[in-house]
Amino acid sequence: MSEEIYLITSQKKFTHLYSICTIVNDMAEYQLMKVSFLDNGFAENCEYLIADNSLKNNFDAYAAIRRFLQEALGEYIIIVHQDVRCKEHISKLNTTLDKLQMSDPLWAICGNAGANGYKNFHINMDDNGQTKRAKGLPARVTSLDENFLLIKSSTQLTLSADINSFHFYGTDLCIIADFLGYTCYVIDFLLEHLSSGNLQQMNKHTPAFIEAYGRKLRERFIQTTCTKFILSDSVSRNRLYNKPFVFFWVKAADRLAKVFKK
Repeated sequence: MSEEIYLITSQKKFTHLYSICTIVNDMAEYQLMKVSFLDNGFAENCEYLIADNSLKNNFDAYAAIRRFLQEALGEYIIIVHQDVRCKEHISKLNTTLDKLQMSDPLWAICGNAGANGYKNFHINMDDNGQTKRAKGLPARVTSLDENFLLIKSSTQLTLSADINSFHFYGTDLCIIADFLGYTCYVIDFLLEHLSSGNLQQMNKHTPAFIEAYGRKLRERFIQTTCTKFILSDSVSRNRLYNKPFVFFWVKAADRLAKVFKK
């Protein structure tokens, strides 16, 4: 005989405060990264997870991070590159996150470098030997650099299923967080990133990422069992298109377009 399981209203319990997750293709470099975190207090109440690509590519970034997000037991999940070195103590990060939670309980992701609008950058790290300290932090952003991402586990974020590579997963997470009503920030927590990334490889993957989001953000007709409406990427167009008279003609145009396409 089956037994009901009753949901409880309290927050899910996590067994660690931080899960520090890394895709590794060089174990020696990873160990240096890990030691830098341990030396700054990330030992007790922390766990370290790796996706092992040291002998071959078992994971692309999207596959690895999906697994991290599913399996990590920390209240906060840190996705960090193996060539990053921690420069500040865990107590600084704890205080920073507590303040962020008080000012914006809907935050989902934070990092050390991001942007919000055209050439409006917020960078707070030692980047390949050049220290950059952004002012006015925390700063709300629409994308974050992948060298360091910190995700609030209770948001239960994941990545797009139709994208795979080692690029743009920080942006993908930020866009998905925005869809779900969450916010993203650059925070004041200093790390050192020993490289500036592979921009040539990133450029190769840019068209596929843009194409994937072209499909996701497409204008669409929604039919539910009770009603129907049109969604676009504009609040004002949504209001206009769903007025009864306009809706009739937009729907008619959509039907004609499908006929001609066939």
